[in-house]
Amino acid sequence: MKAAVYHGPRDIRIEEIAQPEPGPGQVLIEVSRNGICGSDLHTYVGSSTGGASMHVPGVVLGHEFSGTVRGLGAGADDLPLGTAVVVAPIEYCGSCWACRHGWPHMCRRLALYGGYRLPLHGGLAPFVCVSRRSVFAVPAGLGVAQAALTEPLAVAVHAVRRAPTTMGATVLILGAGPIGLGVLQAVRSGGASAVIVTDPSGARRTAAAGFGATVVLDPTVDEPQVAVRDLTGHGVDLVLDTTAVHSAINQGVAALRPRGTLVSRAGWQEPARIDMGRAMVKEIDIRFSMTYEPEVDFPVTLAMLASGAFAADAMISDHIPLERLVNVGLEELLHHADRHIKILVHVGQ
Repeated sequence: MKAAVYHGPRDIRIEEIAQPEPGPGQVLIEVSRNGICGSDLHTYVGSSTGGASMHVPGVVLGHEFSGTVRGLGAGADDLPLGTAVVVAPIEYCGSCWACRHGWPHMCRRLALYGGYRLPLHGGLAPFVCVSRRSVFAVPAGLGVAQAALTEPLAVAVHAVRRAPTTMGATVLILGAGPIGLGVLQAVRSGGASAVIVTDPSGARRTAAAGFGATVVLDPTVDEPQVAVRDLTGHGVDLVLDTTAVHSAINQGVAALRPRGTLVSRAGWQEPARIDMGRAMVKEIDIRFSMTYEPEVDFPVTLAMLASGAFAADAMISDHIPLERLVNVGLEELLHHADRHIKILVHVGQ
């Protein structure tokens, strides 16, 4: 079968590999769609920091995928063949301190399907085997292609869950990429009273307005704290940063009310420079969000997708075949990311 195999920076090859067979505790999935993530771009260009520097050569990429159960290993026979599923693409030890407390996403031995840390093949192939514990059934009414959005939207759901509350809150979201737009929809569903979104891209600001932002701003022209002061008089209750940009996070600190909360869900590739003096005088809380807790965030995200709380079709900007992953997928996002929310690779079905 054809698969997208990682061999090194800017060396991803569509090549033949053997079709896998499920081992004990594993599920064989026929992949439908696999989304392209920002972390895939870091891997593609060869970032020297973070997860991109820890990918195993010779492994099939892809960690945002959905598909259909086609085979079951011993001990994984509780899931009927033909079930539409999504995958929480993390593997964890189950015995370290974080795992014992129910936080497998912070496991000391964390690995991801798609070749992060261990040679675990991902979803950019027609078939893939994963652990039964990683698999979640797609609810009725949600298409298997749309379900491929579950993994990135679970990241957004987890970030919002890290906040004290969204009910009645005024919220500033920094960045309107796929995660920022997911956060926007999640806080609206959580009862936020007003949501301001900033992004330098006009296309992304338009998208944010379409997803229900109260106010959209260009942070290179507008001062978010001025708009916040006009809207609230005292500052927002909550800021969620998805940018990993120093100026943006400091705009967020400035826009917060006293004892407000800032949640960082940004993929920082370098140490951040935060105005700690301003953060201190306001006594703000700074929290961080790292991926998701699968047993909590995946069922919530799937339910939101099925109910329409997440506008799945509006978030999918293109479907491309596996053979065009590099030229029309990775290279397109590398140079024209603001033209897209989520590109899905049509692997099969």
